[in-house]
Amino acid sequence: MTQQPLTVGDRRVRLLLLVGGTLAFGLLFGLSLLAVVLSFVGMLVVHELGHFLVARRTGMQVTEFFIGFGPRVWSVHRGETEYGVKAIPAGAYVRVTGMTNLDEVDPALEHRTYRHQSYPKRIALAVAGSGMQFLLAVVLLVAIFIGTGRPDADDWTVGSVVPGTAAEAAGIQADDRILAVAGRTVADFERFGEVVRSVPGRVVSVELERNGVHLIRSVAIGERLTGSGAAAFPGLFPGDRIIAVDGVATATWSDVETLVEVGATHQLTVRRSDDATVGLTTLARRLPTEAAAVVGFFGISPRHPMVRLGPVTAVTEAATTVGDLLWMSADALVRFFTPGGLSGFVGGAVESGSGQGELGVTTADPVDDNRLLSIYGVVRLGDAVFDSGVYNFLWFLVLVNVFVGVFNLVPLLPLDGGHIAIATYERLRSRGGRRHIADAAKLAPLTWAVVAFLLALALIALYRDIVDPLAFF
Repeated sequence: MTQQPLTVGDRRVRLLLLVGGTLAFGLLFGLSLLAVVLSFVGMLVVHELGHFLVARRTGMQVTEFFIGFGPRVWSVHRGETEYGVKAIPAGAYVRVTGMTNLDEVDPALEHRTYRHQSYPKRIALAVAGSGMQFLLAVVLLVAIFIGTGRPDADDWTVGSVVPGTAAEAAGIQADDRILAVAGRTVADFERFGEVVRSVPGRVVSVELERNGVHLIRSVAIGERLTGSGAAAFPGLFPGDRIIAVDGVATATWSDVETLVEVGATHQLTVRRSDDATVGLTTLARRLPTEAAAVVGFFGISPRHPMVRLGPVTAVTEAATTVGDLLWMSADALVRFFTPGGLSGFVGGAVESGSGQGELGVTTADPVDDNRLLSIYGVVRLGDAVFDSGVYNFLWFLVLVNVFVGVFNLVPLLPLDGGHIAIATYERLRSRGGRRHIADAAKLAPLTWAVVAFLLALALIALYRDIVDPLAFF
């Protein structure tokens, strides 16, 4: 049964209902959450706009351009394309005629189908969505660099001091400028970190400048466990600090070595990297050397002055930054989709649901590299970032755009990368002027398997975001 076209009156009523529903959402859940949702919808529209523009440019027929899925809320025809909004704002889509060999098409329109186009045109259509997101990321960064600037890595002062750390004990204050640690100049914060990590537990001199006055303090550098140090005690994680063994206070790894017997069970009191204190009973394994077990920790965060860039420099820096983010996102995806990455992600869900492990403490790693956020989790994060300021929110949108763009290029249907893979396969199989066309019916089982797999990941991520929500700020 064909769907009856909407009258002008119907479109106006539905448009008013759509606007009213949007405003009601903002009033009910907050304007910041509404801004996040609208930003995500805008990002998806930009993605589909890339496909749309390339399709129109190359002569392909586009019959639909919709925001959302499900029941149609509002639409209007312009030429051969229907533009509109559907009820579920979980994405957007562009319908291009003849995407596979299964689509029935009027022979008179066959020359305008996707499947009839040349290999370069099909590749251009497939990558256009992600390309638009990468371009949007560049535009956002240019706006950031020109309007607000970027941190000057070569100039820094103390931004904040972590309570209960060496920095607090030494009386370090916000806006202090640290000049040297242990006699070594620390011109930038990265160098400062390198020096501090190399002197765990040692008393060193710290030279600083406060309100134009040069000061020198003797500071006992704190310690944090490395991966090797944490591995000696099941239930501990990198970044933890052991503050007591069997009720006896410990200040350094040497104190721990003195009190711990390898192969024996001990009661540990541990300070987590998020400043939470927990107790656990664990069986001590072989203890590594001090150099391998701990690194120095001072307890400050930096504040860098913002430097605004000119338009040309901003564009160059934005393009370079997006290139770096592309590489980082691709690397993160590759590591996540390894057997170890997937098992860690699924195992984290099991641990989240169990609440506490056998040792009587939460077993989820506070620094979870395998934590994949669901749509719910990303929206929560976006809401928190939005409240922290425009600068942070624009950066958040940059990161989301790049990651989603890279993810869409994974060479599996129904993602854009799957269409790239099929087009490339057809090109390689075509010989002697005869063009090979992949049978979409044979690919359907694989496509549904991928959809089921991605849906399972989404459900696990949603479960973790509900039962074990991350504290973003």
